[in-house]
Amino acid sequence: MNNNCQGSDLHILQLTDCHLYADPAGTLLGLNTLDALQRVLSSALSQVAPDLILVTGDLVHDGSKEGYRNLAKTLTQTHRPAAVIPGNHDNALRMQNVLGKQHIPTGGKIDLGNWRLILLNSQVPGQEHGHLSRNELDLLDDALQNAPPNILVCLHHQPVPIGSEWLDNIGLDNGQELLSRIQGNRAVKGIVWGHVHQAWEGELDHMKLIATPSTCIQFSPQMAEFSVNALPPGWRTLTLKANGELLSTVDHLAQMPKGLIADSAGYS
Repeated sequence: MNNNCQGSDLHILQLTDCHLYADPAGTLLGLNTLDALQRVLSSALSQVAPDLILVTGDLVHDGSKEGYRNLAKTLTQTHRPAAVIPGNHDNALRMQNVLGKQHIPTGGKIDLGNWRLILLNSQVPGQEHGHLSRNELDLLDDALQNAPPNILVCLHHQPVPIGSEWLDNIGLDNGQELLSRIQGNRAVKGIVWGHVHQAWEGELDHMKLIATPSTCIQFSPQMAEFSVNALPPGWRTLTLKANGELLSTVDHLAQMPKGLIADSAGYS
């Protein structure tokens, strides 16, 4: 995917952790996840016309073909370019088969103006934690070469601790290997991810580190064990400035859709 936005600011709508199901009425902790995603998209697109909609994993909770079809239909109806990467709940092969037919990239690199987005697959099939395989690290090394002046690295699992013990136990287990490959590269302006169902921001040298709320349920920050936050479904808008600056804002729906079971002890 390339465009001719050279010299223009770019806007990326980051969605994450949609947890859709084969059944459009499917719920996660009582919340209809497809309805929540559609509400998020409606609200977000009323504010910005993104150059790309980026969905950073846990797209379909049950890994079903029908769930990916629901996602593909929802994304294509926006008439905006989209790209996705898998999370720990996804079936990567089904994701690629269904979304690929709709010409929605499921990894690799995307050049937009003077920025390159590198989409990495951190999924470990059957496990909650993440790991970047040798193939993904090789993809990263290759994508760092001959790149536009500015780079944004995107994956599902957090590469650094965020201060929630239970989530940090299922983060990216080779995060330091990722950081060691990009930390000295001034072109890499930031890393964005999902997985943690909350907004979080940090910095490492010149790079911004960014996590984004889920389009369905949120997790409470700074917790040792699983805890649901009553914040409504959310999203992040990333502004990739032509001068290489990376800005972002987080928004949530004005109200929580009905049905959330906030006192749950977890889900699988």
